Amino acid sequence: MTRLGVWYDFRNPARWQVPWPQLYRETLDQAVYAEDLGFDSIWLSEHHFSDEGYLPALTAVLGTLAGRTSRVRLGTAVLLAPLHHPLRLAEDFAVIDQLSGGRLNVGLAPGYKPDEFAVLGVPKSQRGVRTDETIEILQLAWRGERFSHAGQHFHFDDVVVAPPPVQAGGPPIWVGGNSLAAARRAARYGTCFMPDSGAGLELYDAYRAQLAPGTGPRVATNRVLFAAASREAAWEACGEHLLYQFNAYRQWFSSAGDDDTHGAELTDPSVLSPEHYFVGTPDDILTAIQDSQRRLGYEELVFWARPPGMPIERATASLELIAKHVLPALQETGS
Repeated sequence: MTRLGVWYDFRNPARWQVPWPQLYRETLDQAVYAEDLGFDSIWLSEHHFSDEGYLPALTAVLGTLAGRTSRVRLGTAVLLAPLHHPLRLAEDFAVIDQLSGGRLNVGLAPGYKPDEFAVLGVPKSQRGVRTDETIEILQLAWRGERFSHAGQHFHFDDVVVAPPPVQAGGPPIWVGGNSLAAARRAARYGTCFMPDSGAGLELYDAYRAQLAPGTGPRVATNRVLFAAASREAAWEACGEHLLYQFNAYRQWFSSAGDDDTHGAELTDPSVLSPEHYFVGTPDDILTAIQDSQRRLGYEELVFWARPPGMPIERATASLELIAKHVLPALQETGS
């Protein structure tokens, strides 16, 4: 069975900007409603110093959701590990795990935006090593015992993280990324793996092949889902918002030195790949999920519940259609 989780970034683009209290109130209310609709998890992602206010404070919103929900898993998809002190992360997430009754997942990745590293004074060249150390420290800290660590960037002796998490050994760690290095990192530390939508089967296979014997693989991924009564109506409702999101990420990837094969800014949503964008009727979306799940074998699919700038009523209408028609079909297939 493929579980479905909703994903938020709280972006407030100038083109569609609403008052910040309204954005946070509406989005948090929708996330809580997603639990009522039957979705399995709520995930948050972070970035810093963007004009649109991409969510910079994951733990604050996770704590709020912990108090307003009772069943769904809560997660980060993803936290930018090199930009945080690992011991503070261990403490913050242990408290959130307590507040949520043991419902936390911790997804993390090295990050890529040069300005974030520059402003926070972290050399981008250290991102991989700092991510590795963060995983090591979290795994030690959540054992509930005093411990020491001597690494390349962090050194401390005889410390303890209290309170401990509710979950034995701590919240599951999910390594995000779209590279062979990410797959190997997840396998090396025995964590879960959360490849992006662009990841090919080779990354899934690399993760599973390199896991230690006896370590059960756990894989989640993300896509864009948006539902309406017809494909035309769906694209009419979401197209400009998805184009904005695509072009913004493309600019960030380009600034990070990644290959940019898209040329000029896209203006036609029809060119967005159906491999990543499951937009149409609930039946269209169900077929796309089932096809990709058969190929890749992930256990959970996370999708943007409110694309940047989209009116909350429009985003909620899509959620309701997915909950009414797609969730039951996935559950029936899994059973």
